[in-house]
Amino acid sequence: MLRSLRPLPTLLLLLPLLLPAPGEAQTILNVERFQLSAREGVHVELDLSGSGQAGNRRILDARIQGIVGVVTEHHWPRLILGGRYLREGGEEPVLDNQFVQLRYSYLFSPKTRTFHFVQIQRNETLRLRERLLVGSGLQRDFQPTEATSLSLGGGVMGEWEALDPDAVGPGDEVNARVVRMTVVGVLRHTLEAGPELVNIAYLQPDITEPGDIRILNDVALRVPLGSAVTMVLASEWRYDSRPPSVLGAHDLSYRMGVTIAVR
Repeated sequence: MLRSLRPLPTLLLLLPLLLPAPGEAQTILNVERFQLSAREGVHVELDLSGSGQAGNRRILDARIQGIVGVVTEHHWPRLILGGRYLREGGEEPVLDNQFVQLRYSYLFSPKTRTFHFVQIQRNETLRLRERLLVGSGLQRDFQPTEATSLSLGGGVMGEWEALDPDAVGPGDEVNARVVRMTVVGVLRHTLEAGPELVNIAYLQPDITEPGDIRILNDVALRVPLGSAVTMVLASEWRYDSRPPSVLGAHDLSYRMGVTIAVR
């Protein structure tokens, strides 16, 4: 199955990513930060960031990621995708990582919904040639106080993963098929001045081998700059208990960017 998957088209460069800086541990993609609330109607949200260097080395690193979806009374389909543009000197640009996720939720009520997703991911930095995820679960929102909200979800997903055999250690497993639990929690708190603190945590253990576990924790400060623009300052920690031998188990990254939302 994995060999039949093709790299995502370079069109992703032009479409909705604020991916963290290249990491060392295998990553969980944090799609929850693009769907913090289900507002009725069409919604589009983009994250943009970039960095560069001139002098001894000339580097351009641009990232764009986002979500397109529509919310009706009971249905919430959306497409979440991203890509990265990396160019050094006068050489041809390199597309280092890319993903696309098709996600659907059935809304039982404003606070209770299902989630079902299919995701394809590729990341050369992580030696990941292809990863296919298929999963389903249930999510529930809570409102402890007027300024604080909590969303908890859990489900099961199948994971098919193929690493680049030329970029990992000789003893590393190149192809893997795993069934994982997926647990996610989103805590949001609005400060009196208007900014919002958001903490998103993922836990993904292998159902058959609990020692094989992946964790992500993302904490962000979202500062509104207008009705459609938000500045985001965030830090993300990721952990993989069984990464390829050439990679580390822990990964800490920081990001700063702006979100443009159209609703």
